[in-house]
Amino acid sequence: MHLRKKRQPLTREQSLRSVPIKNESIEETPTESGKIVLYVPRRNVWWVKWMSKVLYVPKGRKIALDELGSTLWRWFDGETDVGRLIKRFADKYRLSKREAELSVATYIKTLARRGLIGIAVFETPPGKKKKKKSKKKQPR
Repeated sequence: MHLRKKRQPLTREQSLRSVPIKNESIEETPTESGKIVLYVPRRNVWWVKWMSKVLYVPKGRKIALDELGSTLWRWFDGETDVGRLIKRFADKYRLSKREAELSVATYIKTLARRGLIGIAVFETPPGKKKKKKSKKKQPR
């Protein structure tokens, strides 16, 4: 028996208008080669605290991003939507729009599942106002 209401999946247009936002608790360190290493602190839940008294539990973990991942990570500024990221990625690496869309979407989904980024979904794109339907005046 499910008490929670299932969320409707996002449409393609909503997905392309969504904006990836970096998790503030993650520290990023650039390497000499231009790649980025992320440091993810561990969550402080009761069972981890208890286990850390008995066994060694590291304070966090490091994730080394490759060149493509580092490029996308730098582009996550909290304002650029996924559609623009895909276009930029396709232009930089000379990919077709479909290849870039698949790569970027998979990467963003993976980061979101791991809690490294959040996804902001807007009704209208940020910075743009909703268009109001104009009523045409009827001639008398």
